[in-house]
Amino acid sequence: MVITLGGKLFFYIIMIMLAVFAFIPFYAMFAMGTYDSFKMFEFNGLPSNYLMENLKTVGGSTMLTFFKNSAIVSFFSIIFSLIFASLCGYGLAKFKFKGSKFLYNLILITMMVPAQLGIVAYVYEMRIFHINNSLLPVILPFTFSAFGAFWMKQYIEEAVPDEIIESARMDACGEIGIFFRIVLYLISPALITLGLLVFVWSWNSFFIPLVSITDLKLFTVPLGVNSFNGLYFTDNGAKILSLSFATLPVLLVYMIFSSHLESGLAAGAVKG
Repeated sequence: MVITLGGKLFFYIIMIMLAVFAFIPFYAMFAMGTYDSFKMFEFNGLPSNYLMENLKTVGGSTMLTFFKNSAIVSFFSIIFSLIFASLCGYGLAKFKFKGSKFLYNLILITMMVPAQLGIVAYVYEMRIFHINNSLLPVILPFTFSAFGAFWMKQYIEEAVPDEIIESARMDACGEIGIFFRIVLYLISPALITLGLLVFVWSWNSFFIPLVSITDLKLFTVPLGVNSFNGLYFTDNGAKILSLSFATLPVLLVYMIFSSHLESGLAAGAVKG
């Protein structure tokens, strides 16, 4: 009994130490956001009295507009990504048709190619369709996600038995009904996990908005934070404070859905 209690105590001590070390960078970021840019190097681990000035700078830079744009991008990226990825994954996993293997291999190939290689062609394509300088080019890459289709295909193959689908067909349930009434319920852990990943990716996306958006009113949070970089002066205090605010939604989402994310990733790894 003594050994068991000692082992648990040692485990808790280690976990607390790791949590403290993981918390230190976030605390330092929030604390440095209260400093004047010219006194940034005087940071001693404690908050400063320049918080209200930085708040005025951040509040006067249409930061709420940046948050609204990022929220719109993340929301529609999640919705569209889940719809198209689950449909594509279901079709590749449960329907055998000519060219299905080629399409699956094509998806795998696109995952191996860095997205930066096709950014010039992507921006040019958006200009052809006259949808550049809008939020739509930022949403589309997450809507048609190769990783999402791959993830759903791997998960559905094991999580959705063929017998359930055949039984539903024998009961005169249509393919659309099978998908929305049965398949989506069975793959809900994968949907939650993919939705969380897409939220983080779309919220933190910087490169695609940078090359496709020039209107300040359409800037997302990463572009808005970058707007604090001036030609002759960079307000690092306000920039770090805005980064702190931008990090909060990601931290809150992870704290709320961490158990779902971990269980979904573990299930997907085993099933894959």
